[in-house]
Amino acid sequence: MIELGIVDTRNIINLIAEKYNYDFSDFALTSFKRRIEMLMEQNNIKHPDILMNRLMENKNFVDSFIGQINVPSTEMFRDPSLWRVLQDEIITNIYRETGTGFKIWLPNSVSGDELFSLAILLVEMGLLDKVQILVSSMSERSLDTIRSGLFPEYKLEISYDNYIRSNGKFSLSNYFSVVNNQAIRDVSLIKHVTFFNQNTLLEPAPQGVKLVLFRNKMIYFNQTLQSKILKIIYNSMTTGGYLVIGAKESLGLLYGNNEFTLMNEAENIYKRRL
Repeated sequence: MIELGIVDTRNIINLIAEKYNYDFSDFALTSFKRRIEMLMEQNNIKHPDILMNRLMENKNFVDSFIGQINVPSTEMFRDPSLWRVLQDEIITNIYRETGTGFKIWLPNSVSGDELFSLAILLVEMGLLDKVQILVSSMSERSLDTIRSGLFPEYKLEISYDNYIRSNGKFSLSNYFSVVNNQAIRDVSLIKHVTFFNQNTLLEPAPQGVKLVLFRNKMIYFNQTLQSKILKIIYNSMTTGGYLVIGAKESLGLLYGNNEFTLMNEAENIYKRRL
């Protein structure tokens, strides 16, 4: 097992920041270091100097690195009770108050699991063509993977179970095809989604957003970066917009503590104040 030193980890972070303007210096260092080690194992890179040379010389490898270094979601309809609340309360309320064309933003997307879950939910609510979905990522490779619809077979069982528990109306298999033992999601669900690249501070950020799904991301940031990103998210949202964070995350004493009102403690749903 490869084990990086702290100095090596910081050197890698500094290189990426200086050469490519992706600043990971405020990511939680221990978990970021562990992910670099895993990436090196997966790519058979035996020494940090070899990794740094590849990052210096191969721009395609940099995008691959950025894509792999981010933590993907684990399955579709993760935390089924949240999807029930989104359907029965949050999205229903937004549509009732706003009408068609409201924006939903999924920042820092990696695998597309949450995007396809959202698209299926909106289809079953009859709202997919009435919503603007915005998906951003630091990696073009991640966006290509999402657009392809590819879905690892090992995630199917738990995703089917989650869909049932989220009160899905039909069968999750309605939204998949299987080709050569490879599960592929129905990409027509995301044909009107707007995809764009962002940096580590979620820039550029859209404006006028009514709902932000940013779950299980902040646990990988230190408090400085958490507060910076929450400020950016706050400024991207309309008054009364909703922010959903992960079940194990909290705004606590961060920037958003005074800017957001906790609406649903069980699901960690916040509402933007005036």
